[in-house]
Amino acid sequence: MARAAGVTVFAVVMTDRHLDEKIALQLGRAGADKVLSCEGPGLGAPPLDLTHGAALYAAVERVPPLLVLFPAGGAGAQLGPGLASRLGGAFAASADLELGEAATPLADGIGRIVVRRWRGDRSSYRRLDPVELERPVIAILPSGGAFAEHGSTEVEVEIITCVAPAKLGVSEISSEVDEQAAVALASILIVVDPALGAGALAKLAAAAPAGVTVVDAAAAAPAIAMAVPRILVMVGDHASAVSGTPRSRIGAVVAAQSPRTPTDVVLRMPASGLTDALIDELCASLPALVSSPPANDPKARQKKEKRA
Repeated sequence: MARAAGVTVFAVVMTDRHLDEKIALQLGRAGADKVLSCEGPGLGAPPLDLTHGAALYAAVERVPPLLVLFPAGGAGAQLGPGLASRLGGAFAASADLELGEAATPLADGIGRIVVRRWRGDRSSYRRLDPVELERPVIAILPSGGAFAEHGSTEVEVEIITCVAPAKLGVSEISSEVDEQAAVALASILIVVDPALGAGALAKLAAAAPAGVTVVDAAAAAPAIAMAVPRILVMVGDHASAVSGTPRSRIGAVVAAQSPRTPTDVVLRMPASGLTDALIDELCASLPALVSSPPANDPKARQKKEKRA
């Protein structure tokens, strides 16, 4: 999209030491034209607005942006709202991108990339155009799956030296590994209601192929809240809902009552609940989720047009 719109992509890196050249090269291969390396004490720690917000603001002051994009996970939730407040911009907690079409030619260097954000009730989405808004848009994008090479290793690196705040007000008492960290980055997420029993969760998790993440709705609730999956399947009447993006596809396996969240596909459970036969059916269907192309895949659209 950046190439089509004629805009420059800057990758911002936070680090407490000199940026590893291998990381810069990987960012170039991923599509970055330039890398802004914010270097300073404490910036290698998990990001908080209190500790990393000033460094991020220094980077966007250096290069005033149309869009600031975060990947799904903790960084966007921690830094996005604070940055939007500092810039006076719009914030979209779960969104995707669209390459807009203008009726008349645009000036050189002005891209018509817009952000699409679901409304709270998921009844419709709003298009946020930075050019029309005349202010930047800060958004969190869904996980895109496997690495794809869109650029080259010829990338320019600019170092921004950041001074640590005089008083942080935060003291780290202890730290531990987050066992649910992968949930927030999942592209295909199966959320299981704990009321269905540990056996159902274990069986689905064992059958899940690589690329499919199966989690307990209660135990993984904080990580689920930060997830922006491409495909979401809610198993059970009380499985946690995830907003997703306008391109996300949502399925639900529920009893007689309607799902709380509007869904694309609904599979009704029998009155007796989730039977062994239905669990086996769900397990057998999981590999198909991985093989299905994303909703925004141009090849998938082309095949649909041919069939039509």
